[in-house]
Amino acid sequence: MAVRTAGLAEAPTVRLPVVTSASPTRTTSGSGARVRGIDAARGLALLGMIAVHTLPTSENGELTTVGLLAGGTSAALFGVLVGLSVALLTGRRRVDLRGGSFRSHALRLAVRGLAVGVLGLALGEAALGDVDIILTYYGVLFLLAVPLILLPTRGLFALGAALAVVAPVTSHLVRTSMPPAELIDPSFTALVTDPAGLVGTLFFTGAYPIWPWLTYLCVGLAVGRLSLTRTRTAAVLAGSGVLLVVVAAVVSHLALVTAGGLGQILANPGLPTEELQAALTEGPNGVTPATTWWWLAVDTAHSSTPLDLARTVGTSLAVLGAMLLLDRALAHGGAATWARVVGAVRSPLAAAGAMTLTFYTLHVVVVGLAPTAEPWTLYLVQITVALLVGLLWQRFVGRGPLEAGVSRLTDVVAPASRPAADRPAGRPWLSALVAAAVLAAVVGGAFAVAGLAEGPAADTASSSATSEEGDAPDGPVVEEDTAEADQPSVSEDASEQQDTGQPDTGQDAADEGE
Repeated sequence: MAVRTAGLAEAPTVRLPVVTSASPTRTTSGSGARVRGIDAARGLALLGMIAVHTLPTSENGELTTVGLLAGGTSAALFGVLVGLSVALLTGRRRVDLRGGSFRSHALRLAVRGLAVGVLGLALGEAALGDVDIILTYYGVLFLLAVPLILLPTRGLFALGAALAVVAPVTSHLVRTSMPPAELIDPSFTALVTDPAGLVGTLFFTGAYPIWPWLTYLCVGLAVGRLSLTRTRTAAVLAGSGVLLVVVAAVVSHLALVTAGGLGQILANPGLPTEELQAALTEGPNGVTPATTWWWLAVDTAHSSTPLDLARTVGTSLAVLGAMLLLDRALAHGGAATWARVVGAVRSPLAAAGAMTLTFYTLHVVVVGLAPTAEPWTLYLVQITVALLVGLLWQRFVGRGPLEAGVSRLTDVVAPASRPAADRPAGRPWLSALVAAAVLAAVVGGAFAVAGLAEGPAADTASSSATSEEGDAPDGPVVEEDTAEADQPSVSEDASEQQDTGQPDTGQDAADEGE
């Protein structure tokens, strides 16, 4: 099974205003204070990603501690943080279609998406090891965020909830008629030789299929508009995240064990026995087989089912909420000894989290160049470098090299506009209608391309089968006995508050870039 990658959020410098009920926007320290809890969440996701790619995630058909804690959850956390980053880059409020800043925000998001996507294609072209590169998927998510910034916060939460159900179901329908997908890393070669196949991979069959992953983008964008510096917000995020995890696990157990869904999967697995065992423990390669609808009841990592999306959205919200609660505790602790100690311990983690694009790229290169290294040694070396170099770099240099490069490119190609303030939304229905139309056009186009791609492939498969049947030697057909596989184990285990954040000014745009 290919090694899985957690995506990597570029780490915008986070400057969140303290929002009061009717007063003008103020910042936590005059010009703005970095919310370290968000960087710490990114840092945890980075360490989890390195662990998943370096250390065993399962042994003897059971998840290891690494697989249990980081498998799938690190990638999902980065996915949610993509949306949160978009919220920060667009002033943490809905952008009015008629406002002067929409064009600037849209162009800047597009440039970022293209830059990150091209970097992903380059890494995929290099083919360094077995890490599934997420950056190209990530770049497309930035492009799809353009219409989403037009939606209100409640609309984003509702759309995310709807996509968590609709996207896996429609993807299952599409993949039922598609040939078995070969898991490939998006690359320049794939873009030139098979663009339609690349679109199908990116949206439906890849390691990080964009169609269901839009759930993470919507949730993260909505969360990014909340008052993240308030204790109540952090507590609600953490509590609701834990609740989602519990509900997803209970529903999956009832569907698979109590209702007999596991038996249906075993009767129509669509995978060889050894891959089936891995799919029911570690998780499949991005999506489940489309042999039976019962596959949508699993909640294993990287299965992109409704319950997997609910579980991983829950873990993401829980981690983010916990890190924000730690922020509030340290703020109340002030100069107390415990607060200084905890703050010092957290600093390297937050520093690494502020440079995830750089460290992710280095991680892919290191894993590719050292495939036979002792796992624990390789892991410890990577996290030590990330924590220490990240801390020193941030203190003496500033932003990470790749983060600064993407931000500089964005500033050159699409300079930030400097309006006094975004105009209030005069016609919210118009923005929502345009956003829906753009999303429908993009996703509909992906479905159409996937349909066109499946035709020739299906014909080829049919011709191949016919040829093999014709070439088969004469004689009696002998049916081979197959041993019944052991049954794989299956794990049994708030209201909107839209901030009036400051619009993206020149310096803020540079600080909040990748």
